[in-house]
Amino acid sequence: MPVILLTNKYSDKVLSVVRNELPEGFDFISLPSADKDTLIKNAAKADYFLASGRVRIDKEVIEVATKLKMVQRTGVGTDTIDLEVLKEKKIPVYVNPGINSTCVAEHAVLLMLSVLRRLSQTDAGMKAGKWGKNDVGIECHSLNGKTVGIIGIGNIGKTVVRMLNPFGVRVLYYSRSRLSETEEKELCIQYCDLSILLKQIDILSLHCPLTSKTKEMIGASEIASMKHGAIIINTARGPLIDETSLIEALRSGHIGGAGLDVFYREPPSQDNLLLHFDNVILTPHIGGLTLETFSKMIHDGFDNIRLFEDGKLNLIEDKKL
Repeated sequence: MPVILLTNKYSDKVLSVVRNELPEGFDFISLPSADKDTLIKNAAKADYFLASGRVRIDKEVIEVATKLKMVQRTGVGTDTIDLEVLKEKKIPVYVNPGINSTCVAEHAVLLMLSVLRRLSQTDAGMKAGKWGKNDVGIECHSLNGKTVGIIGIGNIGKTVVRMLNPFGVRVLYYSRSRLSETEEKELCIQYCDLSILLKQIDILSLHCPLTSKTKEMIGASEIASMKHGAIIINTARGPLIDETSLIEALRSGHIGGAGLDVFYREPPSQDNLLLHFDNVILTPHIGGLTLETFSKMIHDGFDNIRLFEDGKLNLIEDKKL
């Protein structure tokens, strides 16, 4: 019976959802702890990897996985997978395109509104018995009328734009590949070079993959070029931002707030200063996770493995290695 190895550790509550989607004819194991040594110890058992989480699938892991036929991502990011080594070994990698684009987009807009309306501070104040209606209200800001900059205009970026349009915002975007004029008009967005975009926006929202070229693409100089009081939202990958520079800009007040679902290191250590700003909203990399999207993500991943085992490749696109 072929074995599917989940390259992550889930609680019993989460594993019950996973096991409920497991197709017949497969055995399934998950890691007792989410670290590389544990993955290496279990890799030789696997015919398939269901790649989830932040444990790197690198050459050392792949060399041990002598039975491995295919790697299936639960999502779309491949920054923790050594694609070159898998290509050499002719082991295909499949991703789950668009699986959680709406979910992540909802979370990005949620973070924008939460930072602008000081949701965490207001909620904490109410629960502490503080009313302060007018004093609190005038410290909040409207989304309507703002200029939003989107970096990365794939499935998630486009979905964010569509969600933002009813709010009456102006949307600029920067991406490695520019959209067609027709699609720009349909989305009501304007392309800008990154340096121009950063100077004009009130809110920056990141939706691009993490690569060697995009790592720390928002650093000290980029942040300095932004408007005083601008807001940064990141639901993509933590290392897209130089956290040290972001912390300095938050401390000085140049950046007015941030909504972060991802971090340079996950989970962030308790001495990470981002945890101590009251104008920063933090969530634990859950932008793409709701019960509905997680269930479909696991179902589609398992189903693609089943199709692969049966010699049918009809569901999910590969990485074109």
